[in-house]
Amino acid sequence: MLSPKISKLRRNSQSYQLLKYLALGTGILTLSIITPMSGALIIKSLIKSYFRKKRFEKQRFLRDIKNLQKRELIDYKELDKGIIEIKITKQGQLKMLNYKFEEIKLKPMKKWDRRWRLILFDIPHFQKRSRDLLRENLQNMNFHRLQKSVYLTPYPCEDEIDFISSILNIRKDVLVLYVSNFEGEEKLKYYFNIK
Repeated sequence: MLSPKISKLRRNSQSYQLLKYLALGTGILTLSIITPMSGALIIKSLIKSYFRKKRFEKQRFLRDIKNLQKRELIDYKELDKGIIEIKITKQGQLKMLNYKFEEIKLKPMKKWDRRWRLILFDIPHFQKRSRDLLRENLQNMNFHRLQKSVYLTPYPCEDEIDFISSILNIRKDVLVLYVSNFEGEEKLKYYFNIK
C-alpha cells in the first residue's frame, strides 16, 4: 500500500499536470512568479491553467507546488526576485512512471494459442520499490497471482514485461516461462474466460 505521502494524484488535477510537465522536460524548471508567461513554451503550458481572467493565481500555484513538495514528489526553492526553481525527485519520477505503466494493457487474442505465460522474479531487497511497482503493474494488467513472486497470464506479454522490468532496472531478475498445461488450469481458463 502506498503511504499517504505518495498517495494517488487525480489525473485531471493541476498537481498531476505540474508533475507531468516536470517529468516530460529535464526535471528542473526555473520560472518567475512575477512574470510567469515570459518563460519557455513548456513553462507557459505548465502554468496556463493558473490564469483566471488574464490574472495569474500565484497563491493557488504555490499551494499546489507545496502540496507536491510535502508528498516528496518535487523539491522547491525560492530564489531572488520572484524566481522559483522546481525539481522533480526520484519519488516523483517513479510516480509518473507508475502512471505510464498503468496505461499498459494486455490484448486478449481472438484465438488462444494454448500457452500460459508464467512470470517469475527474484528481486533483491535493496530494489524493494521496483519489486512493489512490478507486482502492482502485473495486477493492473490482470495477471493471476500464483505465489508472491509468480504470476500467470494466457496472453502475450513479453514486450510489456521487457519494457516495465527494463525501466525499473530489474530485467535480469525477471523470467518469462511458457507452459502448455498444468494441474488446476481449468479454474484459470474460467477466470480468464478462455477455452
